[in-house]
Amino acid sequence: MRTIKCCIVVLSLFLLSPAVSAQDTNGINIEDVEPAKSVEPDVMPAAAMPQSTPASVGEMTVEPLPSSTTHVSQVAESRDQVVLLIGDSMADGLGSRFNDYAVKNGFKFHSIVWYGSTTRDWAIAADLQYQIERVRPTYIIISLGTNDLGYKDYSRRETAIQTILSRVGNIPYVWIGPLPWKKIKDRTIVDLIRDCTGEGRFFDSSSVIASRADGIHPTRQGAAQWVDKIVEWMGEPGVNANPIEMDKPDFTTRFTHDEKHGMGYHGRR
Repeated sequence: MRTIKCCIVVLSLFLLSPAVSAQDTNGINIEDVEPAKSVEPDVMPAAAMPQSTPASVGEMTVEPLPSSTTHVSQVAESRDQVVLLIGDSMADGLGSRFNDYAVKNGFKFHSIVWYGSTTRDWAIAADLQYQIERVRPTYIIISLGTNDLGYKDYSRRETAIQTILSRVGNIPYVWIGPLPWKKIKDRTIVDLIRDCTGEGRFFDSSSVIASRADGIHPTRQGAAQWVDKIVEWMGEPGVNANPIEMDKPDFTTRFTHDEKHGMGYHGRR
């Protein structure tokens, strides 16, 4: 009988062992705990989406953004940019206002003024390459064409423009066309520059109204209004190939150009 009782006890313990293993140390039945459900991206609450995408979300399938939002995302922030302005005497007034934007928006700004210079002067001289290597710009603004007005050697001017653009290379840029000049009606050079750069990289100043100091060069206020129009255009992804966003400053700054050369300057060789 003792042997039979022992067998019964052992058998009872054996049958009870699965129930014991099905409990953890806290006495919670594992079979009663439902597995966690995976959350698909399309049902994730909008408020739960982080501002920046963490690495762990990299494999999630995200629906494409609307086209209008996609355009906005292509606009570069001006902060931490390095902007280089080069040009003729028109760059003198432009530089002062662009520096206001630099202070307001937190980017570095450099400007080179060469009075009386033409596209051919900048194509022959090595100044552009020198400045690019010196400041390492992330964005270039070119203000040339005023002193090219009236010349008829369009083939040579086109070659000069193409040479300048080849030196700019892949750096995002904007070419600012000359303001209207009553003395010279022929503005073929404007069309020539536009053809070389393309619409998205050329700001046509032909219709800009700016007060002039001498009939040609804008006053400080006129230059500021001119730059404000340029910057507004630069921030439009629909019309600018390399849009960059800048907030308008409500102040003026004291500013000195990096370099300022007179008409007797022949450029670096």
